[in-house]
Formats: sequence, structure tokens, C-alpha cells
Amino acid sequence: MEELLEMITTARVLFSGESALVEVGIPLVIVGDIHGQYTDLQRIFCAVGRPGKTRFLFLGDYVDRGPQSLECIASLVAWKIAYPKRVFLLRGNHEFASVNREYGFYDELAQRFSVAQAMQLWKEFNDLFSVFPFAALVKGRILCMHGGLSPHLESIADIKNIRMPVAECFADTLEQDLVWSDPKLDLKGFEPNKLRNVSVAFGEDVVYKACKKMGLDLVVRAHQVMENGYGFFAGRKLVTVFSAPMYAELNNKGAVMRISSDMVISYAILNPVNPQTAGRENFQRSFKDDQRSYRMTEEQIASPAQYQ
Repeated sequence: MEELLEMITTARVLFSGESALVEVGIPLVIVGDIHGQYTDLQRIFCAVGRPGKTRFLFLGDYVDRGPQSLECIASLVAWKIAYPKRVFLLRGNHEFASVNREYGFYDELAQRFSVAQAMQLWKEFNDLFSVFPFAALVKGRILCMHGGLSPHLESIADIKNIRMPVAECFADTLEQDLVWSDPKLDLKGFEPNKLRNVSVAFGEDVVYKACKKMGLDLVVRAHQVMENGYGFFAGRKLVTVFSAPMYAELNNKGAVMRISSDMVISYAILNPVNPQTAGRENFQRSFKDDQRSYRMTEEQIASPAQYQ
């Protein structure tokens, strides 16, 4: 308990030195939702390397749903402290007190600590989340966030200008959309997000316009379960990465995105693994590179692909 509180205090000072937008270099591994699936987080590290040797960008949703939210967030914060320039943690919609009070994080703490200790830890972690950045810009060309685009996003500066810390996000704000919005097929522009009853949904035209206006090659986000761990939208101008296999008892795969030093993008697939076969050798065998890698060129990014 004392060690956790000390770690949170150290991390808050560290995160307070970052703005709402962090700039990240390459090579890089981008990880989507984890949701308390600590074993799968370790599988990712076994397959693509541990922080320190490998640069990581995590897109949020570390807690809730899964059984080991505390291990997930505590280990990632510890890695951030150890390697602040090689580990980057963005904020997801579950890194808000109004959400993680109801969807598992608080209950997990309450099962493992006294009521007073659980409440203190929960409040301290949410205070830490309030200084997590909302987005990352990779090599000036790839914009990453947890949720998606927003009618309030006209330039990269709009994200940089978000005043931190942010305890809770309110309706019809850039902060809310960056952690909650979703792409939607057969839609032009924006509309209220009827699936979630919060934030907005946006069409392919929004992605094309945003990339052109902000000089982007690609938008990378998480937030939605993908059957194969990742999926494309808007002619590969937007990619969704979801890294928690067998999420909520679905038979989905997980995935991470890898960006090489020469801007070649590939995907590694994390297959669902039965706990009885969860040895390290099986982890590595089940983590396969997807062969549909592509170099970051305008021609290849613009190629048509179905959003999955």
C-alpha cells in the first residue's frame, strides 16, 4: 500500500511535466486496450520486448473489466517511471472516476484492501489519471488517441492547448471525444454516438479531411473490440488497435502495431490462449506477425480496405 502511494506520487510529478499531447519517436510498439488482462500484457512483452529495450505507446483503458487492473496499471506506471522517454501512457475513457467506479477497478481494490485503503488508492489513481495525456503524435505524421476525432479538433495545437489536469470530461468537448468517439460506416460528418450515448460518431470524410488539414498520414485509436485485433477505416487512413484477446468472453484476437525505424507498419496478432496452455513457449507461438504490412506511403495508405 505505501509503496503504491509512493509510486503514484512520483508518477504524478513525472506526468505533470507532459502536456495533453506527447511527441513520440520510432521504432515503436502501439498497444490498445488492456482492461485488466495482466497475463496478456506479459504475453505482449514476451513477444515484442520489454519496456526499456522497446519503445511503447499505450492508448488507454488499462483498468476495468478484467481481473487484474491493479497489476496492469501499477506495472505500466512503474515502467513509465523507469523509462520516461520510452514508455508513453495515454488516457482512455476508463481512466475516469465516473467510469472505473462502476466497471470493476474500484470493486477490485475493495476486494484486496480495507474499505479505507481501497478508497484512498482509487482516489489517488484517478488523481494520477487526471494528468495522463490525451493524444500522441508519432514523428509528426501519425496521430494517436484512445477514442477518435472530434468536431472541436481543427489543429494539433487544439490538443496541446487542453488545460491539464482534467478530472472529468464534459459533453461536447474535445477531451470527451478524444476518449469516447467512434468511426461509423455510411456516415458523413459527425452525429451523436447512439451506440454509447456519449460523444460523437464520425464518417470516413472526417478522417480524410482531418489528415489533410493536419498533415497526417494516419490516425491510430483503440476503444472498440476488433475480431482480428485491429481493423481499418477510411481507406487505411484510420486503424483501430485492440490488444485484449477474449475480451468479455468474446473470441476476439488481440493485436499490437509495430512501426519500424523506416516507418514500415506491421501488426502482431495475440491469439486467445486457454489458461491451461499459458506457458511462455505457447505465448510466443501464438503471437504471429500479420503479413499485411505496409510502408507509410501515400499510395499504400490510400488503398481500400474494409473496416472490421
